[in-house]
Amino acid sequence: MELTKTGIPGLDELLGGGIPTGWTTILSGAPGCGKTCLSVGYLVEGINKYNESGIFCSFNESRKELFLTQQSFGYDLEKLEKTGRLKILDFSYGRALGEGQLALQQTKVDLPALTKSIKESINEINAKRLVIDPLTIISLLFDNIREVRYNFLRFFDVIRRFGVTSLAITESSYSKEFTVEEFLAAGIIRLYNERLGSKRQRGIEIVKMRGINHKRGLFPLSITSQGIIISPEVEMLSG
Repeated sequence: MELTKTGIPGLDELLGGGIPTGWTTILSGAPGCGKTCLSVGYLVEGINKYNESGIFCSFNESRKELFLTQQSFGYDLEKLEKTGRLKILDFSYGRALGEGQLALQQTKVDLPALTKSIKESINEINAKRLVIDPLTIISLLFDNIREVRYNFLRFFDVIRRFGVTSLAITESSYSKEFTVEEFLAAGIIRLYNERLGSKRQRGIEIVKMRGINHKRGLFPLSITSQGIIISPEVEMLSG
């Protein structure tokens, strides 16, 4: 199986070389785990180390918010976007409004329109990497679990045909149950923010990676001024 290196220090060692090329891998975890930072690192390292352009499709943070928050981690997204190697699709008006309402629906941006926008952007910069943050918000466009499953399956298939290797972020608790998206994806990477005594320690676990003999266990993850750093040689003790 062909693999795409993430370029993030320590992560490719955990993964057994990288994530499946051309497929979608789910990056899940509760708020504050570092999901957006890791996914941005995936795009930035792809540009800097492997000359692979990338697209960040954001439903949470605006372009300006991303520029500001990721700058403190050493990721100059504004500079990279100006070079034409990074493109940010700003759908930040698609925030959940409560009671199942979604601003995304009010602006008439549906799944076909989203995939069309992604395809045009991929063609524009010849992108090889894609991040969707978060994928969870798309499920709010549909009324029942069957529609969600069917449309996620279609969405993953369409994205695969576009020739990009994708990270799709989902918001999740620490439940042992898998979500619809996780069942359908080629891989699952979970991030944690574990309480160890009086402190918290971020961690990462490769739950599933189709066709790859990856490391198993929970490993330390740090967010620094140089981005994400993972320690694959040190296994954490779960609290």
